Amino acid sequence: MVSSPGDTQAAFTAGELDPKLEERTRLKYYGTGLKHAENITIAPQGGFTLRPGLRHVGALPATADRIFPFESSQGGAYDIVFAGDAGEVWGASAKTADITVSGLSGVLSEVTDAQRFDTMLLFHRDMEPKRIRLTDSGWVVDTAPLENLPSWDYGGTYTNGVAAVWTLEFVGLQNDTSIFTLTVSQQETFSITYKSDMPTLVSAIETALNDLPNISSGFAVSSPSSNKISITFSGEGNEGDSWAVSGKVVNKADAAIVSVKDTVGVAPGEPVISADKGWPQCGAFYNQRLLMGGFKALPHAWMMSRQADYFEFNNRFTEDDGPALVPMDASGGEKIEHLVQGLYLQLFTNKAEYWISQRGLSRNEAPNHVQGSRNGVARGVRPVENEGATVYLYNNRSSFGEFYSTDANGNFLSSNISLLAPHLLKEGVRDMAMRRATSDNTANLQAVITEKNGARLATILREQEVMAYSRMTSAGMTFRAAAVNGRNELSFITDRNGARSLQRIEEGLLLDDASDFSFGSPSATISGLSRFNGVSVWVIADGNVFGPYTVSGGALTLPIAVSAATVGTWSPPIVKTLPPLREVGGGRVIKRRARIHTVHLSLSDTTSVAVGTNNGQLREVNLMRYGMLADVGELNQGFTGEIKITGLRGYADKPFVTVSQVRPGRLNVRSITFEAAL
Repeated sequence: MVSSPGDTQAAFTAGELDPKLEERTRLKYYGTGLKHAENITIAPQGGFTLRPGLRHVGALPATADRIFPFESSQGGAYDIVFAGDAGEVWGASAKTADITVSGLSGVLSEVTDAQRFDTMLLFHRDMEPKRIRLTDSGWVVDTAPLENLPSWDYGGTYTNGVAAVWTLEFVGLQNDTSIFTLTVSQQETFSITYKSDMPTLVSAIETALNDLPNISSGFAVSSPSSNKISITFSGEGNEGDSWAVSGKVVNKADAAIVSVKDTVGVAPGEPVISADKGWPQCGAFYNQRLLMGGFKALPHAWMMSRQADYFEFNNRFTEDDGPALVPMDASGGEKIEHLVQGLYLQLFTNKAEYWISQRGLSRNEAPNHVQGSRNGVARGVRPVENEGATVYLYNNRSSFGEFYSTDANGNFLSSNISLLAPHLLKEGVRDMAMRRATSDNTANLQAVITEKNGARLATILREQEVMAYSRMTSAGMTFRAAAVNGRNELSFITDRNGARSLQRIEEGLLLDDASDFSFGSPSATISGLSRFNGVSVWVIADGNVFGPYTVSGGALTLPIAVSAATVGTWSPPIVKTLPPLREVGGGRVIKRRARIHTVHLSLSDTTSVAVGTNNGQLREVNLMRYGMLADVGELNQGFTGEIKITGLRGYADKPFVTVSQVRPGRLNVRSITFEAAL
């Protein structure tokens, strides 16, 4: 056996790969993947770093389970946390208000939201849409004031239908000489000879109207008085007010036919949404309209309000900006779950993904629903925007798709972006959020909450093929929900032994569940830690790291007095590399056991690092051997350069390197190179 240097791995942009891929050594992502990635974020330019810590914002009710971000028209950003019907409004650092939204209990996990200006709407098919508003006098909660809802015939026996009635007055026409035509909703009759005998004229008009393709039998023609004809659009198929009647005299210039709508037609039926028929599952603000869809009794339909009048749905507005009810031409059992505003309106159902090819919506132009893919979306988990694409959770609740427009075929396509790490999502997903990149050397960060209350982080930069999933753990805590507010803050609801709290990701923070303390004069005792009783914590103070301590009596004592301190829990980063390539050329592979004996780490601004192999004991690297100073606070300095760790032991069939920490500190790894005895 000979010692040979391995390849340097400086890119980790594929993140943790599914164990099945360990044999796919020729896969292009193998060279940028990891065997295990925990508590790190991937740098798209190369390397990885310790994930940011979690700042404790405040305690929450024991049943807190969802976060809805709210952004006011003045730029204020809030997190509204719900525990059943009870809601708490959180600002940058504290709770600012309590609200109550009746009906949320029992359906909270599936509720969707839509927001515009200072108004948020909440939707669920078993709950009347609710409205939350931020006003000058505070927060106001009421029922969404939907007006003049359209009717739908659900097959019942209805007596509320009203037939449309039009009256025609014939002015200046001569018996047996004048010839005229009628136009009914853009369909013109054949020529009719005018008769001064009204019963004869009624019969002639009836014959002409029966010939039109857009009128069903059952209408009635009568003569209320001399020179007048009345048309009543009664009978099945003629319901409603979609009629327009006019007349034209063909051969007499000084004659005319005056048409008047006497009665507005009303189609029989009942409101499309109601306490009896259920409510919409989702909504969106788009094109200056409120859109709602996925009705409980009509799940494949959606409707839009009048333009610039968000709560008006009166079908009597017949102009292009009027309201409309739109049943989709969908397969059986297909239900609209999410409406998404983007470059085009997107509709996600439980079976497929669609987009509306028209950029604008018009009452008088039927929207063209174009199917992009057939994956289906999970109910209740809001799709999020990423670089112009929409990231959504498949209906199987264990895969993420990206729905995006492509110029190549003029359609929207969907791709599975979690294909390389399905094992991280196999327990199912209950919530997700997307934080925008915070600097030029970061990427968008997706937070995922699993059904078993675990957490995942994904670094996503679609244009550069960065799609790196990793695990997120925090000592003693589980995760219930995630959201990103208007300040681009990633917030979590966490749970420790039944006590839930609001936590936010904070760049540069090394601890979780962290709280800051300051003292008028230096002190070695830190009190006010009752929520940490029985919990192992670390303390960062005056540039040094102290711990771990198990809190008792709500206090702990440091070995020295400090002027300020941050107290919190800590979970180490754990990075395990993929096994080295064993191919020696010509397709030949060495399968004997091997040992990694030397590791080269290229680091940047690092204060703590440990290395091990094959799940063996970690060896902490003494950075003072590389220039770190003992008389300077460890966090007030940082090592940048390359270190070499030798003498690592242990043979394995598939050897790997572990990079981690044994105490809190900064960790920025630019590359890993190992030497192995193959």
